[in-house]
Amino acid sequence: MSSLTLQELNSMITVGMGDYKVTNGRNKLITRDLGSCIGIAMWDPETRIGGLLHIMLPQYVHNGFDDTVHHGMVNLAKYADAGIDELVHTLVQRGAERKRLMAKIAGGAHMIACIGDMEASDISSQNADAVRKKLWELGIPILAEEVGGHHPRTLIFDTTTGALRIITAGMTDRVL
Repeated sequence: MSSLTLQELNSMITVGMGDYKVTNGRNKLITRDLGSCIGIAMWDPETRIGGLLHIMLPQYVHNGFDDTVHHGMVNLAKYADAGIDELVHTLVQRGAERKRLMAKIAGGAHMIACIGDMEASDISSQNADAVRKKLWELGIPILAEEVGGHHPRTLIFDTTTGALRIITAGMTDRVL
């Protein structure tokens, strides 16, 4: 990874696929290899409490027959709609003010080359649309985004400053 020391990497909190983590600025959050997945960095700039969510799918569809979600067997963080709800809930529990939350998003790469309009309907586009829709429904502004393209990304979120660093192999790092 471009210009990161081993000490920096070791101090970061890793967010896996279909997971989220929350911190208050003591550690940066990192999620690696976002392909069609989307990373949602959410932050309260006053308390500096923030979280990073790595969603994999647009929405959770309860089948109506089992209650595994109530017994912790369904990982809601995998889904844009349910995962964002979970992240907001945890941020508020930790002391963030709901009305001050803001977001930055990145990922949603088209990992399989498509011709024509097929790209508009692939899972990466569905994920991006679901994230934007859910944040809009919750009234959480998206301050910046880098979505699409054809390259996987690694995200580093600094809740001290609200900076979302995007690392893509062979490209210059960007900060949203």
